Amino acid sequence: MTGRALSKKLTLAGVMNAAVSPSGDVLLFGGILLAANTDNKVAVVLGPEVAHLIARHEAAEKSAEVFGALILMPVLPFILGSSILHPLSLIALPFLFVQESIICHLSRKREIEADEIGMLLMTEAGFDPAAAVSFWTKMAELEKDLPGAEGKKIRPQYLSTHPHPASRIETANDLLPDILHITGKAPLPDVADRLLDLE
Repeated sequence: MTGRALSKKLTLAGVMNAAVSPSGDVLLFGGILLAANTDNKVAVVLGPEVAHLIARHEAAEKSAEVFGALILMPVLPFILGSSILHPLSLIALPFLFVQESIICHLSRKREIEADEIGMLLMTEAGFDPAAAVSFWTKMAELEKDLPGAEGKKIRPQYLSTHPHPASRIETANDLLPDILHITGKAPLPDVADRLLDLE
């Protein structure tokens, strides 16, 4: 399957995500446009993806995976040498939990860093960084409406690779005054607003 066909298929499936491919392409899936319905909000989505490239987060992710594998080394014989129900295999459980927690923590740190850099980038490009708050608020609403989300417990943040939308809203609110002060820029109006002014 070609990348183009896969992208079209994911877009049709309504995937709410953006990502960076190993080749460095920034991918924006169609479902995310439900929340990113203005050019400012699209900049909120694209900024962190570009930031992942700038900060070389892929290399950091690979290092975290190696570190996670090293954590499991002392208990690997217990995992490989016994059945999952064997009492000795239970020795590995705390190590697996620690490994997962550390990898998730490091991933969230990279996501927070990417959000910060992304807000700086979008502001420098003339977009309104305040759109991050409204974007993540909308994402939180949309996540509650996803099929199967009703009655489903939200995964604890310490076991998630990405900060929850509520955390991202808080971070964006905290960063906003500093970013506007650092850049000294007033955001440009949305393209839609500018088009309305032309009529």
